[in-house]
Amino acid sequence: MASTTRDAESQLRRIARMYWIEDMDQAAIGQALGLSKSTVSRKLSTARKLGIVQVRVLGANRVQRAEDMEEQLLNRFDLANVLVADVDPGVDPLRGVGRLAAEVFVQRAPNSQRIGFGWGRSVGAIIEEIPPLPLPAGTTLASIVGGMPSADTGPSGNHLIFTLAENCGVTARRFDAPAVVESALTQKTLLQESVVREALDFGRGCDLAFVGIGTFDIGTSERVLSAMRLSADELAAVRSARPVGDVLGRFLTESGEPLGPPTSERVVSLEISDLARIPFVVGVAAGVEKLPGVLGAIATNSLDMLVVDNRLAESLIASARRSANGC
Repeated sequence: MASTTRDAESQLRRIARMYWIEDMDQAAIGQALGLSKSTVSRKLSTARKLGIVQVRVLGANRVQRAEDMEEQLLNRFDLANVLVADVDPGVDPLRGVGRLAAEVFVQRAPNSQRIGFGWGRSVGAIIEEIPPLPLPAGTTLASIVGGMPSADTGPSGNHLIFTLAENCGVTARRFDAPAVVESALTQKTLLQESVVREALDFGRGCDLAFVGIGTFDIGTSERVLSAMRLSADELAAVRSARPVGDVLGRFLTESGEPLGPPTSERVVSLEISDLARIPFVVGVAAGVEKLPGVLGAIATNSLDMLVVDNRLAESLIASARRSANGC
């Protein structure tokens, strides 16, 4: 029964792609699949009802930008590109930031061959806001960090990336390894596996990447630390290093320096130095609580674009002013 359901859904996706992305008319689809035109019409309607196809009116959900804040951030930080979502009070800032970053994907993805994604709620929000977009043949989407459902409060990275790839008519690569492990020995063993080495090597070759920015001891970052199962002495050593946030599970100091052992020996993902070599990296964060992590991420010089909400932008600007005044 489950197989039958999957087959039916696969056919609905195929018909929807042929109609809305490949621009085939219903008669041509019916001829290609051995179906009547009326059957194709009913299946297109079913695809809409099931949410397989979601029609969006361009501009209807477009996020307003706080361009004055963007200019201030560009003047105060070493950033080449900044987008600030102007989100109304009471509205979830993550949704606005996700939509704005999705617009970046729509603009840049057609000219990219390998597109990498990090994990967490921010990356999930981006992917969920990307509309169906036919991309050139040969484009590949990939995760640049292993998966860990207990830490990833958004949907699984592999699952989301494969859904996005299907909507874009391209291929996706799995990263079948945990992002966080409980010992240095486990990390060393995993890194010797060919499937893990190949996933990391492929990620290093991305020309576009989207990553979320975490703040130490908050949200996903807190769960990452907990999943490492550090001893009391190890945890004390980590805290004494004063990490402020993380990118791809890699903890960072305020000056942008990645922490070394023990945390660096518990993560399976691209390193910050790998990220810095990717031609265009988009860092995404929402909420004022992300301020310390974003400051650390900016200091790594690995981000080519920062996408944040207006309240986080205000906090960044205020922080820069304090630093300029020696406070």
